[in-house]
Amino acid sequence: ENRNMNINKNTHTIITGANGSGKSSLLGLITGLYLPDKGTVTINSSKVGYIGVTPLIFRGSLKENLMYGNYAEISDDKIQNMIKEFNLYPEIDTINIEKEVSNDSLSSGQMQKISFMRALLNDSEILLLDEATSNLDTESKKLVFNILKTKNITIINSTHNKEDFEFDSELVIQIDNEKRILLLT
Repeated sequence: ENRNMNINKNTHTIITGANGSGKSSLLGLITGLYLPDKGTVTINSSKVGYIGVTPLIFRGSLKENLMYGNYAEISDDKIQNMIKEFNLYPEIDTINIEKEVSNDSLSSGQMQKISFMRALLNDSEILLLDEATSNLDTESKKLVFNILKTKNITIINSTHNKEDFEFDSELVIQIDNEKRILLLT
């Protein structure tokens, strides 16, 4: 209630709080999936990417999964370069991007990497993360966030593990008598 706040462009803000405190709901408000009872939520871009705990992967080619929701012309070379950059298949130098993939053929870490690649291929300017690195090992988390640091992108990251990240500010959600209180630090 009665909360005004700004998240600066091209910064990394984490959202922390107990289970059930409303971290995912806050992300839903930011995206417009949920509407506030009063007031407004304004974002400065329509290029919003979302990555959750369980990424959307469907039976289809790797390229189709990477390009899901993207209507831009992206070269196969650019896709190959991103696959290498994200170390999706460390044991293979060049992957056939027409290779069929599914939830059964990919590890949970590979699926999360595909979600990050999908968001970057889609030129997301705001990236909402909802426990989006929970299936990545420490080395992969570092790799992904080193890549994100090189991009002009605003990251809003809901997490229980803030020590895993370098961030610019923290939004803490506290619960007091069923009321959610947002503190920006």
